[in-house]
Amino acid sequence: MTRWALIAVLAGALLSGTATAQAAPASGYNQFVQSLDSVLAGAVMPVADELQMAVRSPALPNGQTAQILASARNMLGQPVVWGGASPSQGFDCSGLVQYVYRQAGINLPRTADLQFLVGRTVSPLALQPGDLVYFTTYEPGASHVGIYIGGDKFIHTSFSQGIVAVGDMNDAYFVKRYYGAKRVL
Repeated sequence: MTRWALIAVLAGALLSGTATAQAAPASGYNQFVQSLDSVLAGAVMPVADELQMAVRSPALPNGQTAQILASARNMLGQPVVWGGASPSQGFDCSGLVQYVYRQAGINLPRTADLQFLVGRTVSPLALQPGDLVYFTTYEPGASHVGIYIGGDKFIHTSFSQGIVAVGDMNDAYFVKRYYGAKRVL
């Protein structure tokens, strides 16, 4: 099972209200593991076939999604500039997302934290190309955003590379900072 599948299963159990986190008992690790096992035993967990279907069955992009993905790919290599929101200026992360979505006729707020308030929440297992993925970077909450393109990859502004680039959801940096995902299409 991939790391994202495990995260989604555990998050689903916790959000369903059938599982609660408990502090480790003072008497030791074995008691903690037993208490965790008993909590998870009562949780309704998806079967392996459902998880595999979710992972293996990405939706085919519709016309609007295809337009967003093509526009995002066309921005690869553009310079990263704090506050930038166009090819002539360069881009920051939310400026890139706002620009790309506007090309497809979708208006989004200017900043990542406000963009995060738009759309439906998507679990990591249900990500589809065109979804927005958010990370906590320089401040708490949604402070970095990218456009998911499939295969655990996303297009974003890479300040370390200085250009719009493809990021990897499994990169340790992003795994630690993953905040959530939204679907606005």
